[in-house]
Amino acid sequence: MSDAWGLLIPVIVIAVIVLVGIVMKKLQKGLFEQLGASTPGTAPGAGPFSGFQQSPQESREDFVRRHWQRPGVVADGVTLVDLYDRIRALEERVAQAERRSAASPD
Repeated sequence: MSDAWGLLIPVIVIAVIVLVGIVMKKLQKGLFEQLGASTPGTAPGAGPFSGFQQSPQESREDFVRRHWQRPGVVADGVTLVDLYDRIRALEERVAQAERRSAASPD
């Protein structure tokens, strides 16, 4: 009889672990759905964008400039802002060169 108990105990332990895991998954899923439904940011027709969300009217550059000091929002805010500044300066130089070439008689 002790051999039967020796084999039955590990099977019971495994069954209990599996059942507890299933119950925990269901509880977590239910809790997540309740929390997700109660947050105002996920509700349909929620208010204006807040936090780290980029609004549809906002360009990526504006988003980076707004959040450049917040870690984890942009990869490297200082570098990206510097690149945006360099691109803007280069675009201005190109525009000036185009105006000069259009104004100069050939």
